[in-house]
Amino acid sequence: MSFDPLDETNPSRPFQEPPIHADDTNPSVVVRHARLAQEEPHPHAEDTNPAPLEDTAPSLVMRRVNTRSTWRQAVGVLSLLGASLFTLATVWLMWADASQVPPPPTLAATSEVNLLPSPTTLDPTVDASPVNDADLPTLAPDFLASILAQPLVTPTGDPLEITANRFDPFTIIPDRPRNEVIQYTVKSGDTIEGIATQFNLKPESIVWANGAGIVESLPIGITLYIPPIDGVLYEHVGSKTLQEIASEYDLPDAYAIINSEYNTPLRGYFPNDVPPSGALLMLAGAQAYEVSFYDPVIVTEGGDAGATGTYVTFAPGEAGSCARVQNPGGGAFWTPPLNSYTWIRGFSGYHTGVDLAASVGTPISASNSGRVIFSGWNSWGYGYMVALAHGPFTSIYGHMSVVYVACGQDVGAGAIIGAVGNSGNSSGPHLHFEIRYNNQPQDPTISLAF
Repeated sequence: MSFDPLDETNPSRPFQEPPIHADDTNPSVVVRHARLAQEEPHPHAEDTNPAPLEDTAPSLVMRRVNTRSTWRQAVGVLSLLGASLFTLATVWLMWADASQVPPPPTLAATSEVNLLPSPTTLDPTVDASPVNDADLPTLAPDFLASILAQPLVTPTGDPLEITANRFDPFTIIPDRPRNEVIQYTVKSGDTIEGIATQFNLKPESIVWANGAGIVESLPIGITLYIPPIDGVLYEHVGSKTLQEIASEYDLPDAYAIINSEYNTPLRGYFPNDVPPSGALLMLAGAQAYEVSFYDPVIVTEGGDAGATGTYVTFAPGEAGSCARVQNPGGGAFWTPPLNSYTWIRGFSGYHTGVDLAASVGTPISASNSGRVIFSGWNSWGYGYMVALAHGPFTSIYGHMSVVYVACGQDVGAGAIIGAVGNSGNSSGPHLHFEIRYNNQPQDPTISLAF
C-alpha cells in the first residue's frame, strides 16, 4: 500500500515534504504546492481513496481568490455617472442665469434721475382714490377733551443734548447702609450740628469720634472721622479687655462689641481678649462724656432808639434765647448753685463745666447777681437751661426740670431760678454748671469752692 504524504488521517506517521520531481519544468509551482500543503489540508484528506497529487497541474491546488461582486461594481458606476450629471446641470443653470441679467442703465451726464415710481408701476388692484374722512376712526369727545385740557410741558435746555457726567453715570445706585468709618474735610460754614445732620447722626457722636476740642474750634480744612451710627468711636490704647471696655461704656457685655457688624476684625475674639493697640471700635449706642456745645455770647454796643450801653445775646436762634439784653455789669459775689449735691465730673478740655448730681426738683440758685439772657429750651445739649449775665462773666445752668425766671429779669445771688432735672443730653439727674469770662469757659472751681 502506497503512502500519501498529505494524508493526515494517519497521525502515527510523521509529516513529510512531498517529493520534487526532477523532470518538473516549473519548480516554483512545486515549491508553492508544498507550502500550501503545510498551510491547509488536502481537498481529499477525508476520502478513503484519495487521488494522487498531480504535480503537473498546479492550478488544481491553488487557493481560491474572492473577487468583488458584479452588482456592487454596477452601483459604483451609476453613482459616478449621477454625480457627473449633477455637476453639469449646476454649471449650465449658473451660466443661464448670468446670461439673463440686464445691463445697468446708462445715464446721460445732463439727465435727471427720477427716484419716484412711475404711475405705470403702481399695482392696478390697489384703490388709489382719496380716503373719506367719515371712514376714519374717531375719539370719544370726553377723552379728546381730557387730552386737550392737559397743560403743555415746555422742555428746558436743548432736548437733543445729552450731558454725561463721568462721576455720576447713568447707573442709579440706591442708598445703602454704611458700615465703615469715613473721613470728612471741614469746609467754610460747617458746624458740628450741620455735619451731624448731613450724615444722619447726633452731634455728640461727631464729638466723641473726634474729641471735644472741635466744640470750641472747628478749623476749615481739618479732617473729621464720621462714624456709621450713633455711639462712641473708641480707639483702643492700653491693656483693657473687651469686657472691661463694654463695662466702661455701659454696654450689656463684650459680645455687643465682638458681634457688631461694624467690628468685623474682632470675629473670633472672646470677652477676656485685648484688642490690638490702635484699633478703632464702634460702640454702637454707647455714650461717653457729656458734651456741652459752645453756644456763643454775642456782645454789642448801643441799642435801639439811641440807647447806650453794652447788650448781650446768648445762643441766638434758640427757642430760649432772649432778645438783646443790656448787660447789668459785674455781680456782687459767687455762691454755690446747689446746697446739696454729689460731685460727678469736673472741668476739662472736653467738658466746659462741672456736673453736680442731685434729685430731680432740687432747687437751683443763681451763683451771682445778674440778668437773665436765656430762659428755656436749648438744642445744643443743655435741655432746659438759664443763662445769667454778670458783666464780663456769664453763668449757665443746664438740664433743668423747670425754669422759674424769664428773659430780662434781674436776680440776686442765691435766688431760686429753677430745679434740677434730666433734660437734654443727660445720663441722669444733675446740674451742669458753667462760668465763662468774655465767652471763654473757665474752671468754676477758680471762683467757687465745691
